[in-house]
Amino acid sequence: MMRAFVVSVMVACATPAFAHVGDLEKLRQAEVVVVRGSADHMEHVMQKAQVKYVVVDPEDLPQLPLHGQQVLMVNCTGEMSPAARERVRRFVSAGGFLYTTDHAVHYLLERAFPGYVKWSGKTSNEEIFAMEVGQTDRGLLKKIGNGGHPRWQLAGGGYLFDVVDKQKVDVLMTSRAVAQRYGSGGVLGVRFRVGDGQVIHVTGHFFTQPGQAPEVASAGRSFEQLSENVAREKAADNSRLDALYSVAPKRPVAMQSAPAPSAPPVAEVTGRGTVSAKPSTKVRVLDKSGAYSRVRDAEGNEGWVPSDSL
Repeated sequence: MMRAFVVSVMVACATPAFAHVGDLEKLRQAEVVVVRGSADHMEHVMQKAQVKYVVVDPEDLPQLPLHGQQVLMVNCTGEMSPAARERVRRFVSAGGFLYTTDHAVHYLLERAFPGYVKWSGKTSNEEIFAMEVGQTDRGLLKKIGNGGHPRWQLAGGGYLFDVVDKQKVDVLMTSRAVAQRYGSGGVLGVRFRVGDGQVIHVTGHFFTQPGQAPEVASAGRSFEQLSENVAREKAADNSRLDALYSVAPKRPVAMQSAPAPSAPPVAEVTGRGTVSAKPSTKVRVLDKSGAYSRVRDAEGNEGWVPSDSL
C-alpha cells in the first residue's frame, strides 16, 4: 500500500550527494526516485499522489543504493554519464521500474537498452491530440480515458519514437491523428521488460498548471494519471520480487565474473571497488555451474559465488 508520507531530498551541487546516513535511509525507503532534468517535474505528480519520493541529480546515480522495489522516474532529457546509465540498467534488471519521457528515448533508452525503441528523428510541435488507449494493460492505463475522449499533449521540440522490437514492446497509447500529422507510427507510450524489471516511456512532458483551458487540463490529467499508475503498479509488483529474491548469503562473499576461484571480482558501477553478496541483502539465484551459483542482488549486481555460501 502506498504510504501518505512525502519527503524530498535536495542535493547541493557543491557538496557530496547523500553524504549523510539520514539521506541514504530516506533514499532506501523511497518508493519513487525522481531524477532531475531540464524539463518535466514528475515529483509534483508524486507529491499530489502522496507517494514517498526523493529527488536526485543524474550525476548522483552511480553511487546511489537504488533497489529493485523502487520506481526510477527520469525527467527529460535523460542525459547522463555511461556509469549512470549502467546503474540504471542494473536497477531495472533487479526488478525496478524505469519511467522516462520524451528526449530520454534517445539519450538514455537507446544507449542503456538498445533494440527496443528509438527516436524516429522527427520532432513535434506543442499541440493536443486525441489518443487511443490500449485494452491489454488496465493497471498502467487505469482511469485514463474514462471520460471517453482521452487527450495527450506533445511537446514543442519533443522526440517522436518508433518501436524496434514489436515482439517485446507493448504499445500502451497511440494516436491516429499524430500518425497522420507527422507521418509516423503515432506511438505515444510503451512498456517493455528487461530482466526482472520494466521500462515505461512516453513522448511529451508533464505540464499541467492551474487555470489552463479544459482541453489542455484534460491532456495533462492523462499524463498525471499514468505517472500515478506507474507508482501504484510497482507497489503491487513487489510481492513477486520478494519471492524471487529470497536467498540470504551465510557470510559476505565477493561476486566473481566466472565460476572459478581465479576469476576476477565483479566491479562496482563506479569502478572504485568490488561487489559482495552479504547476509543483509537477499539475492536471486540465476544459474549454477559446478560448485558455484550465479546470483543477482537487489541493486542489480550479478556474479558468481560459491554455492556453499548461500
